[in-house]
Amino acid sequence: MDQKAKLTANAKRASASSGNWRQRLRLCSGLVLFAFCLTHFANHTLGIISLSAMETGAELYDVIWSNPVMTWLLIAAALVHVGLSLWRTARRRTLKIPTWEFVQLVLGLYIPWTLIPHVIATMGASRQFGVDVDYPLILSLLWTDGALTQSLLLLVVWVHSIIGLHFWLRLYPWYARALPGLAVLSVAFPIAALWGWIEGARRQALTAYYQPDISQSQIDWVYVQTDQIRAIVFGLILLSLLVIVFRAATRRFRQTITVHYPGGLKVRANPGASLLEISRMNDIPHTAVCGGRARCSTCRVKILDSAEPLPAPEKAEAAVLKRLEADETVRLACQVRPTANISIQPLVPVRKAALGAPQSADSYYWGVEKQVAIMFIDLRNFTGLTEQNLSYDVVFMLNRYLDTVSEAIRKKGGYVDKFIGDGIMAIFGMDTTFEEACRQALEACPDIAVAMENLNEDRGPQFVDPLRIGIGLHGGSAILGRIGSAGDSSSRAPITALGDVVNTASRLESENKALGSVLTVSSTVLTSAGVEIADATPSEILLRGKREALQVFAVTDMGDLAKALTAPLSAPHSLDRRQDIGAHAPHS
Repeated sequence: MDQKAKLTANAKRASASSGNWRQRLRLCSGLVLFAFCLTHFANHTLGIISLSAMETGAELYDVIWSNPVMTWLLIAAALVHVGLSLWRTARRRTLKIPTWEFVQLVLGLYIPWTLIPHVIATMGASRQFGVDVDYPLILSLLWTDGALTQSLLLLVVWVHSIIGLHFWLRLYPWYARALPGLAVLSVAFPIAALWGWIEGARRQALTAYYQPDISQSQIDWVYVQTDQIRAIVFGLILLSLLVIVFRAATRRFRQTITVHYPGGLKVRANPGASLLEISRMNDIPHTAVCGGRARCSTCRVKILDSAEPLPAPEKAEAAVLKRLEADETVRLACQVRPTANISIQPLVPVRKAALGAPQSADSYYWGVEKQVAIMFIDLRNFTGLTEQNLSYDVVFMLNRYLDTVSEAIRKKGGYVDKFIGDGIMAIFGMDTTFEEACRQALEACPDIAVAMENLNEDRGPQFVDPLRIGIGLHGGSAILGRIGSAGDSSSRAPITALGDVVNTASRLESENKALGSVLTVSSTVLTSAGVEIADATPSEILLRGKREALQVFAVTDMGDLAKALTAPLSAPHSLDRRQDIGAHAPHS
């Protein structure tokens, strides 16, 4: 299995198979319903060709869905999906949810209103009276009085389905690449379905000799059944919404707990709500890519303190935390329902924070945990340059060096953290996956080398020796935060990275001197990026405070790295070539 396949498999295990049994059952039932709608709407598109094409397509459609097994599967999927959706709605402590969740909820509540009479008119009339419910009959009954309602139903069902699919599939690595094409299809397909059924209905209306084979008493029966089933379904919907309203109305009279956030922010809440719901109820931005279904880890928090022990993670949450190799202090905010005072720290940055207090609006004010690649660059013999040249010349050349190298970093998606004299620290992966971050950092290295070559070509005669650099590159978990941003509501303070990964990257940059290389990169970065540099020299270094040596690779020619980057993604490998290390003893 190559690196790309491994990442895809990991994503599948982390998303499709995660979530509790209710979430998985709701997903599976939704997929069954979507498959039914997809084939049904595809049959509609044949109306663009002719009525006979629609009828021919309906024969195949009936083979798939009209047999007893598939019919009962469809009925079961509908009951399960609606039931679990109502149960989840009733459990909500707030309707302050992301726009996409709110739209999906509203559309989901609207669907039964127009879908119930359609289902009873097609499936019910056929089973009750033996009516041959074919396209000519349905199109005749819908055209023209029901055309608008039926078209709106098609669009509502489709949008509701696409929202659900999007926020499920976006956890997969391949989805981002396929999104442009899928977006075009998601718009074109319902347009074609609308065009097809309307064109078919228009043609059917022109068939003067056709008489619908259904009596007025049978139509009245459809209306009676529709009213009865609507009363049941919408009674359950109203009940689930009243539960939310009741909780909100009695909130002030019930016992409350205090949730402490970083930056001195604290809010009061009633026991029973999840930490994610508490954040939303109090307009505190909190990342939750999967919508609080325990299918991702983006809502995770660090439990700093809790007045009472929290319940152990359930199966879905435990599976996600296990994949993260998280310790017992890390939990998913969507799954934890505290019953006593608690202090937390969100660990994932919010992409688009809401307006409000500085500590609420900017998650980097709190400090967030993320896996990133850290790059350190240092200019060799800078002290000699300052002693041999005029100060103005040195400053001019130093600024040119910093500008050109920073530009090469930014072009590959890096963030220039800080300048440390003649050194540069950069962060890769603030808005990407860790694997992409490592590859971007590696791709930036040859560009930096080219930038330095161009700089040396026109450095001027006063600089006798060419400018040389050393690069250290390592990846891992770091804390990203706006250091020095206290009291600054404009978020102008730069973001910096803190943690062991930063110290290690700095140490790797220093190792270039001992190894005679221009780049020293850890095996962690190369493995994550799926890159193997054939001519890189393997070595090991023992970092201060560490028991195990870190495997690194020294690159003396950036051309070797450029070649490795153009090769196909390699299979996952340990990059462990200790048998080739030979005389390279670990550096203490």
